[in-house]
Amino acid sequence: MKPLQKAIALLLFALFLLPTWALAEEGKPDTASVDQVVEGTVQAEGSTAKKAYTDDSLCRQIQDTYKAAKKRARRKSFKGYCGAYVANQLVVLGINTSYLSANGKNTYDIYRKMDRTSGGYDISAYGAKKYTLMEALRAILSDDSAATNILVGFQKGTSSAGKKYGHVLFIHGIRDGKVYFSDSCARTVEDVRYKEGEPIVCSLTTFVDQYAKYKLDGVVHFEKASVQPSSSLETASGNSEKVQAQG
Repeated sequence: MKPLQKAIALLLFALFLLPTWALAEEGKPDTASVDQVVEGTVQAEGSTAKKAYTDDSLCRQIQDTYKAAKKRARRKSFKGYCGAYVANQLVVLGINTSYLSANGKNTYDIYRKMDRTSGGYDISAYGAKKYTLMEALRAILSDDSAATNILVGFQKGTSSAGKKYGHVLFIHGIRDGKVYFSDSCARTVEDVRYKEGEPIVCSLTTFVDQYAKYKLDGVVHFEKASVQPSSSLETASGNSEKVQAQG
């Protein structure tokens, strides 16, 4: 075969193989196409791993509410005064239109006797005589899978002050089985130390375990009534300041 004919034959052979090679490369999935996120589960090359999702809006609400509650109370810190912290949160969020003072052990009893708050929120109460903490939260979630605005009252805590005055805290929301809340004192949850008022996100089971040694008084769920009066909330400076409660 002459050199020119040989060169042409090699060129034709290469052109014949090119489509097959190109299709083989084009058919290769890249890393991004292999990974698929389905309902909160990351699936990669046949293996599965849970991906932690958090609701940033609820975390921001907790932070904003804590800041506004301190301003309204003219405090730099609540220093474990749970009743004051929760009462100010309820005003800041518009659930109450005015401050309703109570110790932790008395807070649930005050609300369980009400049908509606001064801010226009209907009240559902779940007392410890009929419900455990987990049962109360699950009962709320059975009616609203993305529940918000939940007060948890304890007759007794574990500290000397807690045994005398009880404890109360406010859950801003429960999303995808995770509880979004804060407390009036520093708290360690799953080996993570959280400061007073800092957003805490954990599972329902972890939340219940965290307060397992507390004596439950009851749980209150605040829900917006069909017709809710507008409320402009006074802060310590006398100006109107409000954090919009979700749900």
